[in-house]
Amino acid sequence: MTFHQEEQNGDITIVRIGGQVDSVKAVELENLTMNLIDGELKGLLLDCTEMDYINSAGLRVFLLAAKQMDQIGAPLAFCGLVPNVQMIFETIGFDRILTVYGSRGDALENMRAMNEQSA
Repeated sequence: MTFHQEEQNGDITIVRIGGQVDSVKAVELENLTMNLIDGELKGLLLDCTEMDYINSAGLRVFLLAAKQMDQIGAPLAFCGLVPNVQMIFETIGFDRILTVYGSRGDALENMRAMNEQSA
């Protein structure tokens, strides 16, 4: 599994997550996301296009990141969920409490609009 801080797209920081997010990798993901959030992000997009598995430890990291981003008033979104990860999100209700977009382009467009409204 790889985490790759891919780019800054305007105010949005994009992190691409690949492979399997298990209990061990969830610790790495938590460290990465919390360090980024401590850097006073204006928006964080987690691109899950290359992530093919996530367990409860990884899902906990997603919730923690959402809580932290909410506290600083910046949007957090996910994009590109593969079908089995999408099914997990839907089964446990994450699709109702987290912001999920089908594509990176849709996510960036909507996140930019959120930032403009809050400015």
